[in-house]
Amino acid sequence: MSEDTETQTAPEPVNLAEALKQMDADGHPPVGFHMMFFSSEFKNSEDCPTLQLLKMLGAEYDFGDTIKRQVFQMPKDLVIMSYEFAWLGGFEGLQEAMEGINKILEDQFRRMVENKSLKEIPQARISFLAEKPDYKEGVMEE
Repeated sequence: MSEDTETQTAPEPVNLAEALKQMDADGHPPVGFHMMFFSSEFKNSEDCPTLQLLKMLGAEYDFGDTIKRQVFQMPKDLVIMSYEFAWLGGFEGLQEAMEGINKILEDQFRRMVENKSLKEIPQARISFLAEKPDYKEGVMEE
């Protein structure tokens, strides 16, 4: 192994405001974001605390109609559930909505662990959603 590869470090994390500013400057501002949470502790019922939390947030942040639940049957009879939603409020309100939703979710998941309704904070995945590309027949703009 060369000395260069041994001393390479992971890239520094970029804060949300900087990332959004860069995406906008590059001409690809996101118009929304998608959040997904995974846990074997979620319940497959309407009274699941995570579903109730997402419904409350969905009503406040206008994403209630995008909430989706999936059940994954894993080997050894392990069942993993996911809850996901998409916020599509446009570039201008994205940072405020993402930070607000994330703060509430972090606080509530921490409380669920403290009161033993969850053993651990669920795994999460967050991605930005871009505007629909403007494709022309037979040609893709660069």
